[in-house]
This record gives sequence, structure tokens and C-alpha cells, in this order.
Amino acid sequence: MTSDRPSAEALLKQAAAIYDADPELRRAARAVAREGAGFTGGGRWMALALGKLRGVAAPTPEIPWERWGFFKYGLCTLACAPVLALCVATGQWAWALLMVVAFYAIEAQMVFLFPVLLDQAPEPLSRAREHTVRAGGTWRVMRTVWVLAAVMIFGGLAGRGFVRSWCLGCLAVAIWYELIHGRGAWQTDRR
Repeated sequence: MTSDRPSAEALLKQAAAIYDADPELRRAARAVAREGAGFTGGGRWMALALGKLRGVAAPTPEIPWERWGFFKYGLCTLACAPVLALCVATGQWAWALLMVVAFYAIEAQMVFLFPVLLDQAPEPLSRAREHTVRAGGTWRVMRTVWVLAAVMIFGGLAGRGFVRSWCLGCLAVAIWYELIHGRGAWQTDRR
């Protein structure tokens, strides 16, 4: 398996090792959480993380993070509307589980959007989609992202810290992005 297709578990393991060993990443994450800085804070934190992975200063382009974040997750949420309409029309709420599939089918297309924006790539939506293809395509990326999202959302409930769990998922995406580009000296277990 190629280096740009590591398992979710390998990505998370590497993310945890990096995050837990770096006090600056942890301090910055706590500051973003305290400020409630939304997509802007998340984008700044991802810039710091990407800089750490690359061994350089964090990239600092001016990016309208809120606009991009709401666009990305707005599209993901909008993808759920047809399924919701089906549930309402039929009264069969078991179909609601398909909303998760619809949401993450769109999320998979843009999972690499924030790192692409930090690299100031032209046509960022197309570039993010290209990364999805290189990472194995929609279904493979969805399976990986489901695991990352589960850790991000439920890790805090399992006593692993909400901020830490969220950051591990974000850092795992940044590591994956770097591996797609053939950068990084990470030894990931490619199961």
C-alpha cells in the first residue's frame, strides 16, 4: 500500500504521538478552545500543526476561514436534505442513518480543503478533490474519515479530552495530506 493510504488508526497513532510531545500545539489548541475561535481558530491551529510537520514556521496566508468552513459544512449538511425529505415523506425514520453517509460523502471531497488553502493552491476545491482521489477515492476516504470523526466527536466522551480528541483528528488529516505529497518521515502502520 502506498504511503498516501495509511489506516485511520495509523494516522491517529502518529497524530497522538506528535500532539502529546508538543507543548506548543497543546497550548495553542487550548487557547483556540477557550476563545471559541471557530473556523478561524481551527485554521490557525492547522497552520501551526502543518508548520510543525514540515519543520518550518506556520504558513500565514490571509484566508477567510469562516466563509470556507461554513461553505464546506453547509454543503455537507445540505446533502442530508433529500434523506430528511424521504424520512418525512414516508414516516420511515430508519432512513435517517443515510444522512451520515450523505454528509460524509461530501466531507470526503473536501477533507483536505484546509491544508490546500494553507498551501494557497489555485482552485482549492478541485485540488481538495484531487487529494481525495490520490488517497483512494470517495469510499476509502469516507471509511477513514468516519474513524477520525468518531474520535473527534466521541473521544471526549470517552474521557480522552474533547480538545485533544478534536485536534488528533485534525492533525491526522494534516499528516495524511503530507503523506500524499511524499513529505514527512512518519512511520505509519499501513494496515
